[in-house]
Amino acid sequence: MAIGAMTAFRDAGVIPGVDLAVAGFDDVGSAVDVVPALTTVAVPLREAGLSAMRLALSDDDGDARMPAEVVLRESTPEKGGAAPPSPTA
Repeated sequence: MAIGAMTAFRDAGVIPGVDLAVAGFDDVGSAVDVVPALTTVAVPLREAGLSAMRLALSDDDGDARMPAEVVLRESTPEKGGAAPPSPTA
């Protein structure tokens, strides 16, 4: 969805990573193949699924928190408007 939003922004004359920040979720493979590369929240999906299954099958309320990591890329400018450096630079 975030990649599609970046396309719509460009079509409207708004430049992702310059005029506004865009971030996605799940760190899909194509997140690094778009321009600018998409900032994302990476979640260990296999572990999330296993945890959800365990919680659903148990009588314990448990802890449903899941670790996540923000992966900054060029679609999210730093404060002051500068985009994060390219990982290839």
